[in-house]
Amino acid sequence: MFKKSGTGRFILSVLAVFLVVGLASNSMISANASVKSKTSPAFPSVPNSTKVSIKLASYLPIFGAQATGMLNKLISDFQKLHPNITISIEPETVTAAGAISSQVQQDAITNQTPDIVQIPFGEMLNLVHNFNGVNLTKVVGGTSLAAQWGGANPYAPAITKLGEIDGNVYALPWTLSTPLLFYNADLFKAAGLDPSTPPTTWPQLARYSLALKKLPGVTGIVDGCVGAAAAGSDWCLQSMIFSASGTVMNAKRTATTFDNPQLITAMKSLQSLGSSGAIENLTNAQAIQAWGAGKLGMMLNSSALQAGLIRANGGHFQMMVANEPGFGHTISVPTNSGSGLVMLSTNKIKQQAAWALMQYLTSAESMTAITENIGYAPLRPSIVNLPQYLKGWAAAQPYLAPAMDQLSRIRQWQAYPGPNYANLQQILLNAATSIAFQGADPQTTMVAAQGLAAGLIK
Repeated sequence: MFKKSGTGRFILSVLAVFLVVGLASNSMISANASVKSKTSPAFPSVPNSTKVSIKLASYLPIFGAQATGMLNKLISDFQKLHPNITISIEPETVTAAGAISSQVQQDAITNQTPDIVQIPFGEMLNLVHNFNGVNLTKVVGGTSLAAQWGGANPYAPAITKLGEIDGNVYALPWTLSTPLLFYNADLFKAAGLDPSTPPTTWPQLARYSLALKKLPGVTGIVDGCVGAAAAGSDWCLQSMIFSASGTVMNAKRTATTFDNPQLITAMKSLQSLGSSGAIENLTNAQAIQAWGAGKLGMMLNSSALQAGLIRANGGHFQMMVANEPGFGHTISVPTNSGSGLVMLSTNKIKQQAAWALMQYLTSAESMTAITENIGYAPLRPSIVNLPQYLKGWAAAQPYLAPAMDQLSRIRQWQAYPGPNYANLQQILLNAATSIAFQGADPQTTMVAAQGLAAGLIK
């Protein structure tokens, strides 16, 4: 276990643990919905007499020295338990769309393919299909997967689906965040709004934003689903589309559906927000700067930005958090950002070593360390209530409530298959940005986007 220290650790850790606390009531439910059979033999361990070396590619070091030290300690502790298994870490230096797949491709060219890759969910299909990601349902088997999802501190049931492709498990979910609405309660009061009743629908959010904009120098909202704040990823935009009952691909993932009526409904809502001036096209850095100056009323974005918002705030005003807005009386459908662990090993002994490490990195002990040191959510929610894990830490967190039902209805961020997945994300994002901020017609723009996307799924 890692020693807790100081407010710096508190600020970092606030990032995402609150995302799963709401699922604690479900923690005793069996989380093996993805496993159809428990009768297969357990996946064997590496024989103690056999020495093996494997490589883990991870982007946790991007979070700085504290995260790097934590990961190194996790690996060191694992090797103490398994002295015959040697682990090397390959730092992934960029997480932009396509970057990690490109790094894996370069590794493959030099015959240095990692045995385990931490991959953003938006790249999972590409990694599995083009770099032979291991089908864990087939290779590891139902008994071992049931043990992975279950045990004394089971995975939240909804989370077990996030690493699936066509009913088979290819990734163990490892890090996770969802869209949340952050807001400045002091500005709400100054604008005559009740901070205890944040907006729950997009039209209501627009009204709140316009009321906030009447205050001198105040920006109403920056929407991380569209424009510069989306930062090149469509995971949040997909959530807005799903909340309107839209889709981005057909069920077989053979074609995009950027022109479906429900998706266009979401685009019309974006256009209404943009044309009224309710949303502004700022980068996340600009938004955080405005937030710190007390000049931004609301920000819809990943919980991963929460630590930056807390630091920018510095205690000068009351920060509050709410659920992502929905459409009409329909509650929102949050998607997930974050990553999973995918096995690429083809050698049987290396697969056994890789599986042992994947289990360790997703254990209750490791999730506690990751939450306390970096802030990603413990996907085994019961550990939030256990004193040997996160109970004391979680009791001090002020932003738990909004996520109590977010993960109970989470839907998998849809990864586009084939090498053009990053281009497809960008086509959708460009179209949404032009609708929201440039007055483009939603219908014709999305039909045109569908035309651009046609044939890019391979």
